[in-house]
Order: sequence, then structure tokens, then C-alpha cells
Amino acid sequence: METSNLILVSEFCTHHHIDVSFISILEQSGLIQTKIIRKTAYLPHEQLNRVERLVRLHQDLDIQADDLDVVAGLLDRMENLQQQVTELKNRLSFYERLEG
Repeated sequence: METSNLILVSEFCTHHHIDVSFISILEQSGLIQTKIIRKTAYLPHEQLNRVERLVRLHQDLDIQADDLDVVAGLLDRMENLQQQVTELKNRLSFYERLEG
């Protein structure tokens, strides 16, 4: 399997000054997914933003890895609601232009 869109977990952890076990906890919690290729763990490129956000929450706000699932769930819901608000604003703007 090609690893061009994958990031070595060990390199990611070294760069962000975290232990590899942190990534394992995130994966066990269902917050992220890793890929194992020839006994080496990789992060898919599309997971990078999410993992970096979780690392920042852990480091900057001192949120324990076991508690990140609650915070991540709330942030996901907040982003979903913000997206819905944006869509509704766009719809409203469209109909306001039709009336004007």
C-alpha cells in the first residue's frame, strides 16, 4: 500500500512532543483512525486537522486524553450547528433578494 497520503505516527508525535500512547488512546476512544502497514502506524492525511485539534486541546487546555471524546463531541456539534446557520442565512438571503 502506498504511504504518500499517510503520516508516520511516531514522526507526528515527535513533532508535537506527545507520547505515541496518546494517539493509541484517541484511536481506542474512536476519535481518530490510524492505518497499520507492515506493523507501523500511520495517520491518514484527512485525519490530520482533527488530530492536531485534539493535541492542542490536550496540551493547551490540559484536557486529559480520556476526556477528549466529550469535548470533541461538543465541538463537532457546534461546527454542525454553525454550518446549519450559514446554510439558513444563505437561503434567507436568496429569498430576500427575490422579494426585493
